[in-house]
Amino acid sequence: MSGDPTKANLWTDADVYVSFDLAAPRPADANTPFGPAWHLVGLLDGDEGFPESREEDTDDKFAWGGILVGTSRNHFKLTKAFTALEDNDTTRRLVWPGSTATKIRVPKPEQVLVAFETREGEKARRLITAQHAECSLDGDHGENEVDLESATIVATIFPTGAGDLFDRQSTPVLDSLAVTPATVSVATGEISATVATATFSDGSTADVTAGTSWSSSDPAKASVASGFVTGIAVGTSTITASYNRQTDTVAVTVTA
Repeated sequence: MSGDPTKANLWTDADVYVSFDLAAPRPADANTPFGPAWHLVGLLDGDEGFPESREEDTDDKFAWGGILVGTSRNHFKLTKAFTALEDNDTTRRLVWPGSTATKIRVPKPEQVLVAFETREGEKARRLITAQHAECSLDGDHGENEVDLESATIVATIFPTGAGDLFDRQSTPVLDSLAVTPATVSVATGEISATVATATFSDGSTADVTAGTSWSSSDPAKASVASGFVTGIAVGTSTITASYNRQTDTVAVTVTA
């Protein structure tokens, strides 16, 4: 089976942020926290996730003989849902827009900005509405003695005039690991330094020597710790560096 498992995602944590100010500043990138104009929805139902639904009217066009020659498409609609487990000011305003702390009124959805964030370790991805969304309760909402109170909220995403639905932000993903130099010659009792450099999906690089796991195929000939190779006995060994599921090797020759 071929493929790259580092590009497979199993999101272990997530958050939804909402801003009732359509002019709220957006974070510069996926590593920048949301500002005070954004409100955290709180605990979410991970089993429900962020289900997405697309609707579109299509009309197939046929020529004589039943040959399909084209399809017209219009009235595209995108919705994205989440299930909130907290009863707080933000969720109440989404479920009962227009209501107050003491009065429940007939809901009239308001325009809001919504950001969906998923995380796995140091990796994060955000989808922030490019224009705005309108949120409404999906299905029933009530209380009982055996289930957590929850509210499934559906956000209808309104595109910009250019058709943009979301601004996408993501942390750079590790593409490769390279150790320099690729070959090392070291005398017994001497130490030689190597450097592990990570290259990420955005083209950036970083020295990750300190955070890399190091091992030697023959510790009796050469040992390694934090990138420093020590010659033990005359012979050869292969040093392996591992960082976030990426590896590289160094050929070591130990001389007298």
